[in-house]
Amino acid sequence: MIALNQPGLTSGYAHFHNSTNKSAWQSVRLPIHCLNGSEGPTTLILGAMHGDEYEGPVAINALAHAVDTNALVGRLILLPALNLPAMMAGTRLTPEDGLNLNRVFPGNPLGSLTQRIAHWLSGTMMPLSDHIVDLHSGGRTLNFAPSVLVPETSSQLSLATAAGLAFGAPFTVLINEDHSPMTIDAVAENLGKVLVSSELGGAGMLTRYTATLATDGLARMVAGLGHLPMKGDAPASQYVRLPTSDKFLICDDDMIFVPAVDLGDAVREGDILGQGWFVDRVDTEPKTYFAPYDGWVLCFGGQGLSRRGDVVAAVAQDATQGLVAQLKV
Repeated sequence: MIALNQPGLTSGYAHFHNSTNKSAWQSVRLPIHCLNGSEGPTTLILGAMHGDEYEGPVAINALAHAVDTNALVGRLILLPALNLPAMMAGTRLTPEDGLNLNRVFPGNPLGSLTQRIAHWLSGTMMPLSDHIVDLHSGGRTLNFAPSVLVPETSSQLSLATAAGLAFGAPFTVLINEDHSPMTIDAVAENLGKVLVSSELGGAGMLTRYTATLATDGLARMVAGLGHLPMKGDAPASQYVRLPTSDKFLICDDDMIFVPAVDLGDAVREGDILGQGWFVDRVDTEPKTYFAPYDGWVLCFGGQGLSRRGDVVAAVAQDATQGLVAQLKV
C-alpha cells in the first residue's frame, strides 16, 4: 500500500493475498494513484468494479497523468481497476470466487478475495474520503445511454446532483435500486459520504465517444467537486428519474430483441420500443414491447439474444420539476 499523504503524485499497488491452485502465495496487486495538493477535501475515484466495463479505467488513468498537483485543492485517490482479476478476464464477476464485487458490501475481512476487497474499501478507503465517484458502464449484457447516476436517497442529494451535472453526460439520473443494501451505495450513505456513479455505455464495448465523454466528464466532475478550476461549462444534461425495477421491460422467454428506437430517444406512452423474435419456434409471432410511460430510452439489453428474465429495456422519466429546488438546498 502506498503512502497517502505524500505531496504530489504517488503511484503503486494495494496488495491482497490470494491462494489458488495455480499460485499458493499469490499477491493480487490493485493499481492505486494518490494526488495531493493544497488543503482540501478527498475524493475517491473507482473504476472496473466490474471487469467488463472499460470507460472507468481509461478515464481514471488519464486523470492521474493530467492533473497538475500544484493547482490541485485537496486529495484524489484513484483506483482505476478495483476488480483487477475480473478486468483482466473481461468478466463481470471475479474469476477466483465467482462473486459480484458490488453485491457483497460491506465485505468480510476473512472472506474470499472479492469480499476482502469490499471490506478494505468500506473500512479503510471510504472513511478517508469526502466524495466517492464509482464509474460503471453496462458491461456485456446491458447498454445505456451515457448517464451519471445519483442515489435518490442520498443525504447530500444537492451536492451529488451538482457533481453529476458537472460531468456533462447526456443524462443525469436519480436512481433508487432494489439491491442497493448490498452495494457500495449503502456503505456511502451509512458513512455520510457523497456518492456519484455512472453508466457510460455498455455491450462490452469501448467507443471513441464513451472514452472521450468519460475522460472529459471525470475532469469536469473533479473540478465541480472543488479540486480544480472549472474550464468552461459542462454540456447540457437531461435530468431524469429511473423508476424501480418493476417498471423495467423483461423478456418472458429466450428471444432476439430488435430495437425500434435508439438509446436516448424520447418516447411517449405506448410507443413501440422493439420486438422480440422467438427464432427457435415456427408457431410463435414476435412480441412487441411498448413504452410504459412518457420518457427517454435509458437502457437496452446489450446482446442480441435475451434470456428469460433479462431486462430488454428501461425508460427514464422527467425529473426537472424538482431540480431547481433541489440545487438550492
